[in-house]
Amino acid sequence: MTVISPAAISDPKAVEDFCLRWATAWNDHDGDAVAALCAEDLVYDEPALGETVHGRDAIKGFVTEMARAFPDNTFALEGLFADVHRRAVLVAWKFTGTFARSGRVVEFHGDDRLEFGEDGLITTYRCLYDNDLVKRQIRDSDR
Repeated sequence: MTVISPAAISDPKAVEDFCLRWATAWNDHDGDAVAALCAEDLVYDEPALGETVHGRDAIKGFVTEMARAFPDNTFALEGLFADVHRRAVLVAWKFTGTFARSGRVVEFHGDDRLEFGEDGLITTYRCLYDNDLVKRQIRDSDR
């Protein structure tokens, strides 16, 4: 018999519900709703942008920046993967949005790695995608 650590994600429906709330908050461009799903001391790491920031205000600000740069941006969920050893999930998504400065549509895939505290809020958020692809699409749109 397989035994799964009590620290692991054990309720797939809860994972799915949470991730749908996460996606809805992003798709509504609602920084407050995104921040409400995160711990006050959130660690937000986005290697493609070369920075790690902390706290709810940082993620709220990023949602606002994204909405300005890509006013119609959406994230389509493509997969949810739960860790079997700890409270963590990987959310695969596809981004589509119109770059405000040019009107050109930008599309790319990425993954959010979310780690949760015992209270069910995100403590660590790492966003991974091909930033070179994004830059090429934006650069091409500036021509």
